[in-house]
Amino acid sequence: GEAGEELREKGTAAFKAGRFDEAAALYTAALDAGGGAGGVDRRWRATVLSNRAMTFMKLGAHEEAENDCTSALLLDAANVKAFLRRGACRSLSGYYSEAIADFESALRVEPKNKDAKAEISRLESSLQEGYITHTLRP
Repeated sequence: GEAGEELREKGTAAFKAGRFDEAAALYTAALDAGGGAGGVDRRWRATVLSNRAMTFMKLGAHEEAENDCTSALLLDAANVKAFLRRGACRSLSGYYSEAIADFESALRVEPKNKDAKAEISRLESSLQEGYITHTLRP
């Protein structure tokens, strides 16, 4: 609904101003308020979750960010930003093979995505040269 969209816009304004705690709270309130009916709401929720994930990344909360991206992708499997952000979280957490899979998924949705291509080559060359090694989930 309108309340949810207004809260989302306020969250984005707070994010742009660097007020990440406030932005995360506003995005959470927006999700609680909802953004419309049916399929529209699914895509809207995926976008808000992806935005909140970026906010969590800025706060260093990578696990929460990764979870929001996964929730976003369950709602909208074509959300490229959610794949890119989840890939970034997984890379930062040392889950490189999972990160590469996310960047490859982003490319399936958007074949010309430069960020995804750059991350795949960066991770693959670092792995080949032995600078980084895969971390497995506990």
